[in-house]
Amino acid sequence: MSDQKCFSPIRGRAMRATKLDRCGRPETGDNVAIETDAFVEITMTARVTEGETITVTKANGKQCVNDKGVSTWDGWTVNIQFCGVNPYLFTMLTGMPVVLDAEGVAVGFKAIDNANLDANAAALEVWNDIPGDTCTVEGAEGTWAYSLLPFLKGGVLADRTINNGAVDFTIQNMETKPGSGWGAGPYDVTLDALGEPGPLLAEQAIGPNDHELLMVVNVAPPQDGGCLTIASGPAATGATAGSPASWTPVDSYPPETLAELQASTVVASPLTAWTTGQYVVLGDDSEAHWDGDSWEAGRA
Repeated sequence: MSDQKCFSPIRGRAMRATKLDRCGRPETGDNVAIETDAFVEITMTARVTEGETITVTKANGKQCVNDKGVSTWDGWTVNIQFCGVNPYLFTMLTGMPVVLDAEGVAVGFKAIDNANLDANAAALEVWNDIPGDTCTVEGAEGTWAYSLLPFLKGGVLADRTINNGAVDFTIQNMETKPGSGWGAGPYDVTLDALGEPGPLLAEQAIGPNDHELLMVVNVAPPQDGGCLTIASGPAATGATAGSPASWTPVDSYPPETLAELQASTVVASPLTAWTTGQYVVLGDDSEAHWDGDSWEAGRA
């Protein structure tokens, strides 16, 4: 039996983007994971730091020393061309604020010039077809190439042309970063030793220096849901002061914006004004604090 699986990925089958916190860990809540096939192209450009070249020339014009240091691979720069607009997906990847209609439905986004790109992070999973898959593994649902970029930051909107044709939307300049807290991940993407779908195995789990995972999987990719979003965990009902504060119950998700926090029934602890420097981080990565009477923007 071969101890390796060679594969030739073709076509992009599906992608999933997951919102991360500042430590590169998957967040929980509404609209924090989006599954779609509404993309045209994903390009990954290697970031390489060239090794320093040291040269010394003798008085006669001939070289005495000529040595080039080893280049280093620093990660990927990622651009994605979409064939439609998913407001929460664009917000997740760029930090641009989502726009809601009168019923609270996301209908678009705003392009602003002060988005905090460093505080905005996402993970990207992509599935490719593999021609001639045979499902030889017990429990296999098929065979696909699976690529995970566990920690992306820095997405910005690219040039857009409006003419007598389809308008495409591109997010560019996303960079993979070290320090991911993805671990085994929150999703069932591969088969375990019993042939059951589960998260990444221990030897596959993402470490702090990992920029990409590429492997063969036998668990089917998510079905296209267009603007489908995934919710997980309960909504927060309380916030305990800190720098930052912690939401309660454990693994609950915060209000998306300050307006949502102010309209919610989230109870501050303590009920007296929070001390200088204490704050909560909202779903859009903005900050707020309790002043003893109401939730206000920024840190105490």
